Amino acid sequence: MQMEPKFEILEKREDSIKFIVSGIDVAFANALRRTILAEVPTFAVDEVEFFENDSALFDEIIAHRLAMIPLTTPVERFSLDALELDDYTVTLSLEAEGPGMVYSGDLRSSDEGIKPANPNIPIVKLAEGQKLTLNAYAKLGRGKDHAKWQPGFVYYKYLTKIHVSKDVPEWEELKELAERRGLPVEEKKDEIVITTTKAFYLPRKFEAYEGEKIREEVVPGTFVFTVETNGELPVEEIVSIALKILMRKSDRFINELHKLAD
Repeated sequence: MQMEPKFEILEKREDSIKFIVSGIDVAFANALRRTILAEVPTFAVDEVEFFENDSALFDEIIAHRLAMIPLTTPVERFSLDALELDDYTVTLSLEAEGPGMVYSGDLRSSDEGIKPANPNIPIVKLAEGQKLTLNAYAKLGRGKDHAKWQPGFVYYKYLTKIHVSKDVPEWEELKELAERRGLPVEEKKDEIVITTTKAFYLPRKFEAYEGEKIREEVVPGTFVFTVETNGELPVEEIVSIALKILMRKSDRFINELHKLAD
């Protein structure tokens, strides 16, 4: 019997979110992870036109640095969950003269909604009299084509429960360690149960009790996800868009199967 997937948010920050997904299998968990990394589109510099570069760095190095600068991607203006991307190009112009450091905030965008997510990323240091003038052209892309289009980082783990018998000497230390880590701890008559919503490692002196008096139970069909954004998209939008893309891909696959059946 298949369960209905359920989401529980554990922690939400400006640049990251941690949540529990239950009622899924490993295949779906990994599909969600891969979709976030490879399919959620963002803007990134794809071509650079140099007019003047007196700096110590080659054009190619500066172009690569520009490509890796996260650019804000307006969710409301683009169908980011569509399987085909909008063809839209933004020009980021730069005109700088030394001495001094050139930062991402010095780029001037032709579209106010699409600009460096962080204005303090160093690009190149110019000496006295050195100049750098260029146009960088950004477009929508996906992480499967290049890492510069990845919206962030994501990883997951099984949700587990660690059962610690009170026969273990100094079991109170494990309880204290878990509580200090912010993990839920349930104390029973003969044991404590630690729910690993985040990584928890046993001190070496307790390793001898693993298997008999300290055992780890995997909660079936339940995973803890952590998603971090580079700044292009709000972190909750990354997850939402990834889920919509998964649904659209599934619909397309089912439609193709129906065509074959006909």
